[in-house]
Amino acid sequence: MRIFQIITVSEYGGAQTVVANLVKALSPEHELFVLFGGNGEAWDSLGHNFTKIRLNNHRKEVSWRDIGLLLKLFYYRFKYRPDVVHLHSSKMGVLGRIAFSSKRIVYTVHGFDSIRKAYPRFLVVEKKLKNRAFRIVGVSKYDIAVLKEEGITQNVVCVYNGVVDEFETNSYIPENIVTKLEEIKNRYSKVVMCVSRISKQKKFDLFLDIARQMPQYAFVWLGNKNEIEGLPDNAYCLGEVHSAYSCLRYADLFILPSNYEGLPMSLLEALSFKVPVVASAVGGITEILDGKNGFTVKNDITEFEEKISYTLSEENIQKSMSEYARQSYLANFTIEKMVAGYKAIYNEITRTKK
Repeated sequence: MRIFQIITVSEYGGAQTVVANLVKALSPEHELFVLFGGNGEAWDSLGHNFTKIRLNNHRKEVSWRDIGLLLKLFYYRFKYRPDVVHLHSSKMGVLGRIAFSSKRIVYTVHGFDSIRKAYPRFLVVEKKLKNRAFRIVGVSKYDIAVLKEEGITQNVVCVYNGVVDEFETNSYIPENIVTKLEEIKNRYSKVVMCVSRISKQKKFDLFLDIARQMPQYAFVWLGNKNEIEGLPDNAYCLGEVHSAYSCLRYADLFILPSNYEGLPMSLLEALSFKVPVVASAVGGITEILDGKNGFTVKNDITEFEEKISYTLSEENIQKSMSEYARQSYLANFTIEKMVAGYKAIYNEITRTKK
């Protein structure tokens, strides 16, 4: 089977992680192509058992230059004639549904609120193209519900994100990061961690407010591109770290303050590392956290503080939640379960074509 994975940009992120994991899982048996914008850093560790096609520079915004990008997609359609075209991100979701046959398209909506709330003016385009896919995939039941609210119901299915189980491995962490994390662990009794880029979507300001409210704990953020000044004494921004999930070994609790989400990979990675979670009650997060492995709360300092305090207050509570975090990951969010969901769709496409 010849499979295209097409994505707007290739910086490290949730959608890129899904693409990378699909490539790793499927490339031994199928012919994989990744078509992308940017420098391709998200594919650096994948080896050479697939074809990389760089489409353009890193560019999320919509502009007249996308006409050239659309023409490139038409070119690669007829050059390689893929059996399956898997589109990721809203921009490629639009261009790909124009360039390729709808009978071959799988379009994964990595959090429909990223369109509905952040860029509502593009909703009209999504609605116009709603029937231009064999399957539209929501990564949570929440996504399925909000797609339905917008009248997008045909051929819509849910496939939960999954992450690779790295809990038993000794993944590499840069020595300077190890040194800093060890120093933090020695200074504070508990470490509260967040792994995320800093953007309008992610409520970094709330993260800092919570840290100020709870000076007895260390608050560590991984994923900032630039140096951050004016941090509280107990807050640390350690920058971008390759395979940042490895640093979760140093975390006692994971938090994710956010305005909207699909099904965040960093949260699933925390569960896989036996780290309980307190996160904003947005998107598919409420389907993951059930009070045993973590809590969902409003974007409010007091609510975050209460649940963080409860989780870290007693060793037996933290231990019980840690064990259940791991169990919930193994039951629902492994890479094998995610890949099986997509393989079923791919196979259905190829059967339908015959």
